[in-house]
Amino acid sequence: MEFHLIYDGPLSASGRSKGNTSEEKHAIRIALHPQLKRLWEVTPVLREWEVWNKNFETQKTKVYLAQRFKSGEHEFVPLVFQESNLGCALDILFLRYDQPGETLIQSGDIDNRIKILFDALRIPRPGEYIGRPEDSSEPTYCLLEDDSMISRISVATDYLLEPNREKSDVRLIITVKVWPVNVTIGSLGNIGF
Repeated sequence: MEFHLIYDGPLSASGRSKGNTSEEKHAIRIALHPQLKRLWEVTPVLREWEVWNKNFETQKTKVYLAQRFKSGEHEFVPLVFQESNLGCALDILFLRYDQPGETLIQSGDIDNRIKILFDALRIPRPGEYIGRPEDSSEPTYCLLEDDSMISRISVATDYLLEPNREKSDVRLIITVKVWPVNVTIGSLGNIGF
């Protein structure tokens, strides 16, 4: 399965953020939530997987996932989680708003900015800030249970040419590739999606 996520907003280097980094991570998580929710709605294998699993209640559906990945009163639905037997790779087009001539190192530690993005793609860890999406009655859709599930990454950077942006603003076009690592009955349907 291959799909694209787009993030347009601030992405500070860790330690350079004026605000709380866990709040920044969660703001990115909430910005990506509607895209991931829509993915579950429009991808046939995810819709079929949910219907199939509802008939076999021992398996995990979105409802079961949300109950399993719960932090306090807040629920999460990850696409890639330990029992899913799925691998994940990211190809990121990283458009940043820097002054001409600034090097990537001077513009804010690409590795730290990517680490914040990785943290935003996963379920928050205990003690991290957890806000709610606009509709607080639904779970937050995330890409990953944990960012350690990312097996490959590539990043291409370029200038964000829109005028009047903040220095920490970015536009990320993230190509996500998900595939079965171990083929099981539960992951069998993921081979062709």
